[in-house]
Amino acid sequence: MIYREVAPDPKLQRYIKCFWLLDHDYRDSFHDHERLWADVHTELIFTSGQRYFTKTGKRKTVLPTNFVIGPYQKQLELFSSGRTALVAARFWPWGFHMVSRIAMSRLKNTVQSISNVFAGKKALAADLARIGNPQAKIAALERALLNILEANEPKFLSRDVAVDILEAKGVVRVADLGRKHRLQARRLERIFLDEIGMPAKIFSRIVRFNHAMNMIQRNPDIDLLSLTYACGYADQAHFTRNFREMFGITPAGFKASMQRWRKRSRENRPDVVFVQDRPE
Repeated sequence: MIYREVAPDPKLQRYIKCFWLLDHDYRDSFHDHERLWADVHTELIFTSGQRYFTKTGKRKTVLPTNFVIGPYQKQLELFSSGRTALVAARFWPWGFHMVSRIAMSRLKNTVQSISNVFAGKKALAADLARIGNPQAKIAALERALLNILEANEPKFLSRDVAVDILEAKGVVRVADLGRKHRLQARRLERIFLDEIGMPAKIFSRIVRFNHAMNMIQRNPDIDLLSLTYACGYADQAHFTRNFREMFGITPAGFKASMQRWRKRSRENRPDVVFVQDRPE
């Protein structure tokens, strides 16, 4: 498996967290599907090779070749029957609003065809499909997004509050942020629903529990009581209940799965490449 992240042009960094590419054969039993947890970011994805599909019981739904994954309050599993390659842009939570043809609240918890929601150049997907080199595809996608930005640079009322929540890892009172930024509670909720697609309190909770999950991933031997306190909880039972409501698994269960994953990785480590800088 090859995975790379590429930093966006400085002009796009207020709106896009990173560009990224993935190339993987899902017939490899070590990594045979993608499990995406609740997330506040929106993904703009262009694929080639085998298409992804979702499964509900015995029902299989094949996804479009090119699609958008909106902000999710639950987990999403993507499957493929073979080798799939993709290039994508990961938008900051407020960023996709600048290129969306539909309300962000309608994009929440959905996977939709790019043609239905992306307000950019209609021929972009076809243009990218003709480019063989993945990094050249990212460069072409970046140029297209820069053209949108230059035509109409947006202003986001949600950004400053969202940045505060992200920097605090979700361990912050939304009411305090409203007072800091002089936004009444109802006004703040309308802004978040319009520009991000979900209320600020839900946004903060997703950020907080993703932080907890990331801490377990980085250190599968982490003490869960210490993690509870780090996430702003005084009661481990309450923390465990909320974590399970978000991800469908307890912190202890996720910790055990990461310990198993670490052991399997040592025995059969895939070829994963991370790149954090811009292509030359």
